[in-house]
Amino acid sequence: MNNLTVFSSDIIPVYTTDTGKKVVIGRELHEKLKINEKYADWFPRMVDYGFAENEDYSSFSEKSEKPTGGRPSVNHILTLDMAKHIAMIQRTPEGRAIRQKRIELETDISNLSPELRLLIKLEVEQKQQEKALADTNKRLDHIGDVIALDTRSWREDTRKLIVQIARARGGNEYLRDVQSEIYKLVDQRGGVSLETRLTNKRRRMADEGVCKSKRDRLNKVDVIADDKKLIEIYSAIVKEMAIKYGIDQQSA
Repeated sequence: MNNLTVFSSDIIPVYTTDTGKKVVIGRELHEKLKINEKYADWFPRMVDYGFAENEDYSSFSEKSEKPTGGRPSVNHILTLDMAKHIAMIQRTPEGRAIRQKRIELETDISNLSPELRLLIKLEVEQKQQEKALADTNKRLDHIGDVIALDTRSWREDTRKLIVQIARARGGNEYLRDVQSEIYKLVDQRGGVSLETRLTNKRRRMADEGVCKSKRDRLNKVDVIADDKKLIEIYSAIVKEMAIKYGIDQQSA
């Protein structure tokens, strides 16, 4: 082994032989990957992935490091490609770090085995899922106040959110469209007709002698205010739309 010189120590030591071939020492790879299984049991399993002796690896004996001596232990010299393949299939944090480095540095994986291409694909998908989850959690942090709308001031709170929703959709000119969409959803979920209820409410007020100007100022939110169930439905719909457009109550 004296004819090998250190080439790199990025996660695992890589050596260069006198002929320029890059190799890795089996037991060093085993140690750096922090494999819990004994080397003598682990390495034969790795060979079963399709590696051939004297082509992908070679064996050699080395003296025991125990002070009392002992039987020489078997070690191996691995080609760099074999070491990479082995490292990438390990489920240790070190193995995942190597897979991630390979993913970042090598965009062309067509020359890898189907098993390793699948492994890289799964790794990429996992990273994408982790990012999506982090983005979702960040978004939920911003809308915490929306979820906690104060039911005692639901009219004012929902009005502010509706204004923000309209602006998110393009400006205040979308206020009517947003409100109409909300009313339509209330009708569907509540199994009611807010328009009919508004007409009936105005008729009752007329029968009671309420002036026309006051009756004309009534709107569907006034109808909703008469029914606790509709208040809950209306507030829930506004909150859902606010979440959809990434709005929080603090910005409303």
